[in-house]
Amino acid sequence: MNRAAKAGFLSACVLAALASAPKASAESAALRRIADREAIEEVLGRANLGFELSDPDLFANAFSENAVFQLDEKGPVFGFEKMIYRGRADIRTIITDRLEKARKTDPKTLSYDPSTLRRYNRNSDERIVILDGRTARHTSTWMVVMKTNVNIHISAIGRYDDTLEKRDGKWLIVKRVRTE
Repeated sequence: MNRAAKAGFLSACVLAALASAPKASAESAALRRIADREAIEEVLGRANLGFELSDPDLFANAFSENAVFQLDEKGPVFGFEKMIYRGRADIRTIITDRLEKARKTDPKTLSYDPSTLRRYNRNSDERIVILDGRTARHTSTWMVVMKTNVNIHISAIGRYDDTLEKRDGKWLIVKRVRTE
């Protein structure tokens, strides 16, 4: 191949590479957003399942060490000892306090057998908006359904407004505002 042909071939290769770079970059960004969305859905699901199963570690580990869990209504709120929880350890007490209270309750004072109590937390119309590579917002409507040997009833309904951050490659809830 002569010098002019080599230069032409080289130029064509460079142009082809430059033309495909934006496509590869866009595909890479799309894959990152999909992975981030899946990670966000997973951490939100962990918080929900932890609350539903009364698993304090599963629930609390969905939140950052310095997260805030705020009840945005007139207090007191049934099932909660206070209106604002600060930090993962404090958020964990949402579950541990409930478990301790149930342990101390005399079953004879209840109208149902506590061993039959099942709690189902359902979120609907969830919306996740990834603001950038580090921050996302989530909103949803939630409903708690309680089932005992006596009946099934809706215990509470409301909305979550969450702020999530990606820290050390891991998405966590940094602020949850819960309204009824």
